[in-house]
Amino acid sequence: MPNCNSCKNPVSVTSIHCEWCGAKTVRVEEIKSENNGKNSESSLTDFMNKLNDVENEIIKENDGAGTWGALDGMLTRAFGNSKIDSLNQKKATIIKTFPLPKNPDDLLEIGNLSVSNFKNTKVNRVALTDNARNENKINKPIKDAWKTKAEQAISLLTIYSRSDDFIRQQIELLKLELVEDKKGWFK
Repeated sequence: MPNCNSCKNPVSVTSIHCEWCGAKTVRVEEIKSENNGKNSESSLTDFMNKLNDVENEIIKENDGAGTWGALDGMLTRAFGNSKIDSLNQKKATIIKTFPLPKNPDDLLEIGNLSVSNFKNTKVNRVALTDNARNENKINKPIKDAWKTKAEQAISLLTIYSRSDDFIRQQIELLKLELVEDKKGWFK
């Protein structure tokens, strides 16, 4: 059983705050060993850097598109852009396969990031135009990946919520945010 960093009394493994003095428990050794010697913050930074790299590749690919004018637009609508499709699939794979940290603060950060990206990734309920259908084709796997990651973070956070009311409240807020609002057909 680990000891509190402040008062040196024993604390349970799942506690975020010491039961004796209320200080936040920090387990640097556990965090580093779980992330192969890296702390969780650098792991989250690596995750964001990977996503940003893929996003930059997508932007670069989009900047190169359109050199053929109207013909390019027709070809893209007819056949799609396999490079951009593969980059979007790569982005969804990075999101799905990112290992969740064991630190509750980092889990909350991943949960909030995932829920926010889930809510802000646009998928049309009714895709009447080619652009809307293409947007759905691109965004649906990414939106699903963010939802899955948020659900994974929430399920891991429930372990910590047994001994921490703050985490329990945050889980409820994340669950509420994760439910899509259904205020009409065209939203």
